[in-house]
Amino acid sequence: MNAVRVAVLGATGLVGQKILEILAERNFPVRSLTALATEGHGRSVSFRGEAVPVCGVESMDWSSVDVAFFAASAEASRTYAPIAADHGVTVIDKSSYFRMDPSVPLVVPEVNGDAIGDARLIASPNCSTIQMVVALEPIRRQYGLKRIIVSTYQAVSGTGREAMETLTDETRRTLEDQTITPSTYPTPIAFNVLPYCDKFGADDYTGEEWKLTRETQKIFGMSLPVSATAVRVPVYVSHAESVYVETEKAFEVSLVHELLARSPGVRVVDNPADGIVPIPLDAADQDLVLVGRLRRDLFVDNGLHMFVVADNLRKGAATNAVQIVESLLSRWA
Repeated sequence: MNAVRVAVLGATGLVGQKILEILAERNFPVRSLTALATEGHGRSVSFRGEAVPVCGVESMDWSSVDVAFFAASAEASRTYAPIAADHGVTVIDKSSYFRMDPSVPLVVPEVNGDAIGDARLIASPNCSTIQMVVALEPIRRQYGLKRIIVSTYQAVSGTGREAMETLTDETRRTLEDQTITPSTYPTPIAFNVLPYCDKFGADDYTGEEWKLTRETQKIFGMSLPVSATAVRVPVYVSHAESVYVETEKAFEVSLVHELLARSPGVRVVDNPADGIVPIPLDAADQDLVLVGRLRRDLFVDNGLHMFVVADNLRKGAATNAVQIVESLLSRWA
C-alpha cells in the first residue's frame, strides 16, 4: 500500500484532532502530515508521538499533498477546497458547504461508496445523517423505504469544544446553586433539553433537520419523505436517534435483527428484557452504529421503530472521512 501525503485543515479542532487520532489508530499509511488552520498558527498538534507544527492554510502549497481532510468552517471549504482539488488533491470535506452540490458526491462508504467515482472533492455528511443511513441501508435494500420520521438527541460536542466546556461549567454552577448566564446556547443546556439544533429556517425546521432530510435523499438517491426533529441534550459525546420507518415490503422483526447483525458498520444491541439497549456511553470511543429497540408499529402496516446511537466525533465525522480515503487506496496501489 502506497504511503500518502496528508493534510488536515482544522487540525486543532475537535474533529481535526479526532482525524489525527483515527489515522494513527487505523495505521493509515501516512507518508507526511501537514497540519493546517485558518487561525491559531504557531501551535502544534501531536501525531504518533511527535509534535507537528500548525501552519496557516493561506500559504499552503497544495502540490505537496495527496489527500486533504477539511474539518474547518464552510467558508474555509468554499475558499480552499476547490484550490486543493485543482492541484490534484483528493479533498474530503466535513463541512456542509458542498454536500448538496450535485457535482460533489456525498458519501458514507457502507451505503454508497460507489458514488465517489473519479471525484477529487468528496463531501462527508452530517453526523446525524451518517448514523441513520448506516442503520437504514440494509432495510432499504431488503424491504424498501416509503417514509422516515426521526427525532435526534444530539450531544453538545456537535457544537464544538466550547459547548462541552459550557456543559461542564453549567453543571458545576447548578450543583453549587450559582447563577447561570447562557453562553453557547440561548438557554442553559445543563439539566435541560433544547428542542432545536441549529438556526430555524424554512417552514420552522432547523438547519440540522433540513440536513437530515436532504442529505438522506441524496445518499439514497430517492425523493424519500424524511421528517426530522433535532434536539440538543446534555450529553458530551454520541448522538441518539429515535427512528421510525415505513417499508414497502412486509417484514418480520426477527429477520430485521438478523439482517442488521450481519450488516457492515452496525452492532445490534437489543435485549430489552435485560435492559440492554443502545446508549451514548456505549457508543462513545468506537466506530460502530448501535441499533436496538427494534419493534413493529402496532397501528401501521410495515411500520418499524428503532433506536440508533453513534459517536458523532468518530463515525459521525472523522472515521467516516478516513474510511472514504481507505476505500480509494486500492485504486492508488
